[in-house]
Amino acid sequence: MSIASAIIQNTPIFGKMFTVDKSTGLEEINAWPALMIMASFVWLAIAGLLGFVMPATQIFDLDTGHFYTTLTLHGAALAFPFSFQLMMGVGLHRSGGCVGKAVTGVFPALAFITMNLGAALLTVAVLMGLKVSLIVMYPLPIVGAQMGIWSMNSVILGFTGIYLVLACMILCYPILVLKMLFFGTKRPELVLSERSLNDPGMVGMTLSALTLLIAGTPLVIVGTTVLFALYGVIPMTMAAWATEPVVFQYAFFIFAHNLMEAMALMVMSAMYATLPLYLADGTRKLFSNRIANAALWILLLTSITSFLHHFITLYPNQPASLSYWGNIMSWGTGIGAALSIFTVLATVWQHGLRAEPGIIAVLAGFVLYILDGASAMVTSNIAWAFQLHGTMWQSGHTMTVIVAMSMMWMGVLYHHYPVITGRKLDPVLGVWFVRLFAVGGIGAALSMLAGGAAGMPRRFAAWNQEGWMIYGNLILFFGLILGASFVVYAYSLLKSRDISSPVVHQVAAA
Repeated sequence: MSIASAIIQNTPIFGKMFTVDKSTGLEEINAWPALMIMASFVWLAIAGLLGFVMPATQIFDLDTGHFYTTLTLHGAALAFPFSFQLMMGVGLHRSGGCVGKAVTGVFPALAFITMNLGAALLTVAVLMGLKVSLIVMYPLPIVGAQMGIWSMNSVILGFTGIYLVLACMILCYPILVLKMLFFGTKRPELVLSERSLNDPGMVGMTLSALTLLIAGTPLVIVGTTVLFALYGVIPMTMAAWATEPVVFQYAFFIFAHNLMEAMALMVMSAMYATLPLYLADGTRKLFSNRIANAALWILLLTSITSFLHHFITLYPNQPASLSYWGNIMSWGTGIGAALSIFTVLATVWQHGLRAEPGIIAVLAGFVLYILDGASAMVTSNIAWAFQLHGTMWQSGHTMTVIVAMSMMWMGVLYHHYPVITGRKLDPVLGVWFVRLFAVGGIGAALSMLAGGAAGMPRRFAAWNQEGWMIYGNLILFFGLILGASFVVYAYSLLKSRDISSPVVHQVAAA
């Protein structure tokens, strides 16, 4: 038994959901992905509970400090140890089955440890008083310590946690994916559904890993310099260049924006790989691989520099031409999205669809992702950004992209789950999960966007001002529905039943 399998087996409640099936000889591609997926659901439970504390501080007029603490923890837990780690686990399982390579060794362990240890350290730092948003506006953490709002120890601990999470996303995971795709010996007994590197399901995976590695390298350099200075390894004067707000923020947004794009490329590739497996006529082919690949390349090329639209309000620090360029590239991503929509609809129209819960969850998540893309294109516009960038509109955009991709990955996991665990999920519970998630996700997204359009500020604890509480109540209502969908999904995992016949490669994950 591997270390990963042992950890899962000894974890209460969540371990029962993801106990690895060792009878098929596939433990080498099942164990570490299963552990990552299990850990992501632990963080989802934490993020979900924290999500309900925020409106509770409004309703019961609690200390606003609780609001900002839970807001920081909720956003961080949802974005990284849940959403990204879920993608990491399912994506690695899919990679292993497509190329016949084991998910074992140092890199899977490092990816798991850096993500979860980093998230845990950041959580402790926030509980110590550090309150920063997902957008780490440097030098705000240092200024907060100098003003006595939080301690310098919490800043150092928080930065250590953030650095470890970044190490997972920028180094450990991408290097592992590229290592599996291009190096090592293929083992026929581990091949579940072989795919070439020209397949859209593999192209997106490759582009995603390269995006994380390349776009994240400047932030690794800056972050390493700052961290060494915080620990006294080098004098703070040697880190002065890295602590310039413009340098830090540009390095941060080059990665942070492209992180979302990389995750989108990965989930699009997973959809392109999974959809053909559920076509009614059994053809297992997309309408056009060329159009699908073109959509991925367009999304990549247009999204790389679209991060510049985040700096529209930094005049005169950023030339106007760069702001307009970021706006144009943001709208350019719509071309790739349009081609993706066409490919999906044309494939279903041509071949029909077996409407099972997993693929319906993927497609529903795709609809939510398109809605988020529309909101992003609005806020990237220079005129609108001055009105919306500091409001709940931007929070709604951030939340929606995370929720949309999470729904798609949970749908893909529905397909992979029998291979990993040797058990099958109840389709009735799966249908209820999709219904509740779709209503909750779309409702919460529209509520946040509406609040932002009405001028409701983000990261602001007094929702009762200017009539904004109505939007807070709507967010809470749809958040409860969204939470109910997660409970249904978790219940289906707990109540999963053994597959009577052995899992065979023909029904394995793409």
